[in-house]
Amino acid sequence: ISALQKGYNQMLCRTLSERNSEITSLKNEGETLKRDNSVTAGMVTSLQKDILARNEQVQQLKEEVDQLKRQNKEKEFQLEALNARCSALNEELKKEGSQKEHREAQEKELKHCKSQIQDMEKEMKKLREELRKNCSEQSMIYKTLREKSKLEQFRSQVIKATYGQAKPCQDKAITDQQLIEKITQVTEDNINFQQKKWSLQKESHSKQEETAKNMEKLKAALDSCQACMKMSCCSSDLKREVDLLQHLQMSPPVLGLQKVTLDILSHSLSWLEETEQLLRDLGIQLSGSDKGSWDFSFLTLVA
Repeated sequence: ISALQKGYNQMLCRTLSERNSEITSLKNEGETLKRDNSVTAGMVTSLQKDILARNEQVQQLKEEVDQLKRQNKEKEFQLEALNARCSALNEELKKEGSQKEHREAQEKELKHCKSQIQDMEKEMKKLREELRKNCSEQSMIYKTLREKSKLEQFRSQVIKATYGQAKPCQDKAITDQQLIEKITQVTEDNINFQQKKWSLQKESHSKQEETAKNMEKLKAALDSCQACMKMSCCSSDLKREVDLLQHLQMSPPVLGLQKVTLDILSHSLSWLEETEQLLRDLGIQLSGSDKGSWDFSFLTLVA
């Protein structure tokens, strides 16, 4: 029992202590609530003041709103007038815009036409250049063809000149190499012919000079014979002159004339020797005045 009492007392003590704690806590909360209430009362008073001020502001705002509404109505009237004016201006602007668009479209079309004209002019210029180039090329082709035709004609003339009337091969065309070889051969033949001709002309000229010299020698010898016969008609003198004439070195055709002259003079010398012998046989002595009385005029003709 004492233990139960002791336990009961302890439980009561704990309960009392807990109740004291709760009471203390409640007191504290009550004080806190009092403070909060006083604060809340102050806040309510402040809020009431604020509400009064707000009500005054609301009233003032209502008045301002009414004033603004009146102003808005006036501005709406002004806006309607402005809208009407703007509509009229828009119509005018639309008309001007359509005209401007039309002008811009015309200007754009004009620019496009100008661009096309410039492109066409460039194309025409290009075509003219190509035409001029083609004409130049065509003229060059015509010129080349004419030159080729002239060359062919010249080649034909060269072939006729080198080969004559008949070609070496009638069924085959003459190649350029064959023609060059033939021209070379003809040129060499012509050069050889010219050299032979020049040699013959030189030889003929030298022969003519030699003939002229021989003629001068023969004429001098004949003149000497004629002078001798005119001064003296002794056979010994004439024989000496004939020997001199016979020993002269002559070349054809003067050699033939020398032989003919020697034959004539030999006959004359024989006739003179026979005449002198006949006169000596007859005992006739030829005097100095009789010498030179023989007629040897034929020597003048020979000379």
